[in-house]
Amino acid sequence: MSALEKARSLMTHKQHLIKNRQESMLSRAAAEIGLDAGREASADRK
Repeated sequence: MSALEKARSLMTHKQHLIKNRQESMLSRAAAEIGLDAGREASADRK
């Protein structure tokens, strides 16, 4: 694996972790105020 491929892989992995953390935080916040975040999130991905 070249240095460029390694850097790209690390950046992609980091972005994936950030996205997952943000989605978790939004889901928890929605649950605290009584929204059904799962239904809206899955509708946005279709």
